[in-house]
Amino acid sequence: MTEPLLRPADPGDEPRLRAVAEASKAHWGYDAERVGNWAETLDLSREIWIAEVAGEIVAWSALLPPSEGICELDDLWVEPRAIGTGIGTVLFRQAEAHARHLGARALRWEADPNAVGFYERMGAAVVGTATSSWGRSLPVMQVEL
Repeated sequence: MTEPLLRPADPGDEPRLRAVAEASKAHWGYDAERVGNWAETLDLSREIWIAEVAGEIVAWSALLPPSEGICELDDLWVEPRAIGTGIGTVLFRQAEAHARHLGARALRWEADPNAVGFYERMGAAVVGTATSSWGRSLPVMQVEL
């Protein structure tokens, strides 16, 4: 794996961030039109970190500030051709480190069912369920910091 450059997102990155999220979600076979509409509504006003390889954004994550000692990993998307290369792991570990820096004792998120195995490999466990905006039951996962 080529070690990615991690950096905060700039406003000019927004089109590429939406494209990466759309491609990543579509990779799992969801309806293309629905995924495209969803990607257009993503809130990109939060603190976002991107992973670049050879000057191209291939993954990104968004972390919400801690509340009651828990940070929320609001997004983590990897371009399908970069899945399995270790870039998701690098970005997840960066989110953990940043959450610790912000004083959180845990990192929590709603996981796409297709990503549960990845998050379990990161040391996370399912701690509950939530209903998504699409009406699906999603596992809520958490890792202690």
